[in-house]
Amino acid sequence: MKNEKPLFFEEERFNQKWNLFLITPVCTAFILFQCYSLYSQLVWKKPVGSDPLSDTWLIILSFIVIPLMIFLIWLFYVMTLTVKVDSEKIFIRFYPIMKREILVSDISTFEKKEFNPIIDFGGWGLRYSIRWKTTGYIMKGKVGVHIHLKSGKNLLISSERANELYRVLKEITEKPRK
Repeated sequence: MKNEKPLFFEEERFNQKWNLFLITPVCTAFILFQCYSLYSQLVWKKPVGSDPLSDTWLIILSFIVIPLMIFLIWLFYVMTLTVKVDSEKIFIRFYPIMKREILVSDISTFEKKEFNPIIDFGGWGLRYSIRWKTTGYIMKGKVGVHIHLKSGKNLLISSERANELYRVLKEITEKPRK
């Protein structure tokens, strides 16, 4: 059913305090230091550090570091995890990185599960747990729905509304298929 209203919809963003007080200042510090190093070495002719890079390597490094830091700041501000569930599929979008659809008929089992993002998955984002052999879509919180597919693959979707996501999946998987 193409235009079916989702039974579950959630959109989460990286808006934790550490994003504002760690990622942005650290990336900004790298940019400012790189700009200072360029200006000091190329304009004032005073290289930074005890073993400075050549002018060429400093320029090359700047063309890598500055855009990379700007990209990381941008990425953490736009990254969004969207989960939509209808009677036929689960749609997961980790903007701007990937999107995935899982047919309800491909689900073997699932359970609500508590996890530690750092210990179990090495952090937040699109992650893989070697211990659980599971792809994690982790944005916030420490609770999600752990889905085991008939193919043998596993995924964990973190959710601030994990109880509701679990309940909706239970309803649609127990419903007799036509």
